[in-house]
Amino acid sequence: MCGIYAFSETGGHAANEDAFAVQRHPEDETVWLCALADGQGGRAGGARASQLSCQTLIEAAGRQPLKRLAQGATWVTLLRQVDDVVAADPEAGLTTLIGFRICDQAVTGASNGDSAMLAFGADGRAQELTREQHKNPPVGSGFAAAVPFGGRLTQPWMVLAMSDGVWKYCGWDRIRDYGCNFRGAALVEVLQRCARLPGSGTFPDDFTVVMFQDGK
Repeated sequence: MCGIYAFSETGGHAANEDAFAVQRHPEDETVWLCALADGQGGRAGGARASQLSCQTLIEAAGRQPLKRLAQGATWVTLLRQVDDVVAADPEAGLTTLIGFRICDQAVTGASNGDSAMLAFGADGRAQELTREQHKNPPVGSGFAAAVPFGGRLTQPWMVLAMSDGVWKYCGWDRIRDYGCNFRGAALVEVLQRCARLPGSGTFPDDFTVVMFQDGK
């Protein structure tokens, strides 16, 4: 069993340029596929780029055999294919992108940009899965640098994927601390409270978090 919690809201402008997609793999309902993207602000097409990236990646991953999705190289290939699709779209700009598959035993994927993923294990320690990723060139450039990642999951585990609107305004130390002390909807809620601006209660940047946790 796997519990999934997600939240996304705009911050600082009218349109949310973050996007995410989650679905089961058609071969095994216990295996989940996820994509998270953060469209680059300051230029046109960020929202289109993030939405197109997530949609394209999830559809492509769903067509892959499960054994191939357990290999980081497969995710690197998929992200490069998404990069080509976004670059060819005249309405799309640039975006970050994380794509991965998760099951009870492991997480495997690839990423580009400065969105991030943390995995919490039985000892409460947080591993930054995307720490080796490259911010540039971004997805949509036609030259995106995709870096694979992966790790074993020990029960009770939790995996947190987020845009930079989460980690920049909460801070890594707080996120790690919250991840050790909260689970489920309570963790998503405390991260929101941490990032919101005092007074207005709004987010300074688009805020997106997708959390998977061991349901056992």
